Amino acid sequence: TISGLGNEAITLTDTTLAASVLNTLDGNTTGVVNAGTVTTLTGLGEDINNAYAANTAGTISGLANEAITITDLTIDGSVLNAVDANTSGVVNASAVTTLSGALADINTAYSANGSGTISGLGDEIISFSDTSAAASVLNTADGNTSGLVNATNLVTITGATADVNTVYASSGFSNLGNEDVTISDTSVAASVLSTLDGNTTGTVNANTLNTITGTAAEVLVAY
Repeated sequence: TISGLGNEAITLTDTTLAASVLNTLDGNTTGVVNAGTVTTLTGLGEDINNAYAANTAGTISGLANEAITITDLTIDGSVLNAVDANTSGVVNASAVTTLSGALADINTAYSANGSGTISGLGDEIISFSDTSAAASVLNTADGNTSGLVNATNLVTITGATADVNTVYASSGFSNLGNEDVTISDTSVAASVLSTLDGNTTGTVNANTLNTITGTAAEVLVAY
């Protein structure tokens, strides 16, 4: 056994370190943990963000440009984006199989993957939490992954009729078919409107429409 420890400054020599270990060290002393030699941090997104929060608070020092290897299989988009913001290094998210959270956060993560500050994304299942979403945002999420986009929480879809129909036509979504739809068009073809009506058992709110085009038969079907 050792006694008398608790307020020491710690200078690490590791180049690769698990964030959970770094956080444990930080909790063991009131002194500053110098992590300046660390070039790669590994672990869960929450643990990594906690280490960077401690770096900001001053109980850990030397962090800012590390490569990150995420070990989460499922991670919230907001957590992944926070990791990305905490370092100028690349965040390797190849272990992730499911992205959860708000669509805006999920799409932001994929945008960072496109720009190279996050790597390893492209085939994840997306399980988003939004109950209302713009069709254009849904289509962006669908285009970001070859995995399924789980829309089980979705109650309302908004946007241009063409965009909404694109959502329903895609094989990339699951659990669609009973959403209320609020369209934003002021003019739409009756056939397109009827297609939309057939895509959902929910109500299609067409209050913004001023003009419906098409044959008399198509317009009658829409009504």
